[in-house]
Amino acid sequence: MGFIDEWKKVPDKQRRSMACLEIKGKAVPEGNVQIMTIPRQKVVSLTFDPDKTSADVVYYALESWLEYCPYKQAARSREMYNGSPWTNPRAWANCEVQVPLKRK
Repeated sequence: MGFIDEWKKVPDKQRRSMACLEIKGKAVPEGNVQIMTIPRQKVVSLTFDPDKTSADVVYYALESWLEYCPYKQAARSREMYNGSPWTNPRAWANCEVQVPLKRK
């Protein structure tokens, strides 16, 4: 099942996302805020400007690439921004999509 199709098949009220911030130094979880470490892993990534290229095209390209390479998706894909995409247009213009990989 593809990235885009999988997301569209989940009803709106059941969709879940996670927002993450890089923390340098010590941090303590509080309330609903959790501390997680993203493990070191091999990924395929594409960086794009969502105002110029549709995210659907980017996810489709990644999905197509995975069909013909020696890897498969190991975990959910993630979007990375250098700054807040909600308040910083420069962060929005450099969206990086990463897909964790493992050998087929």
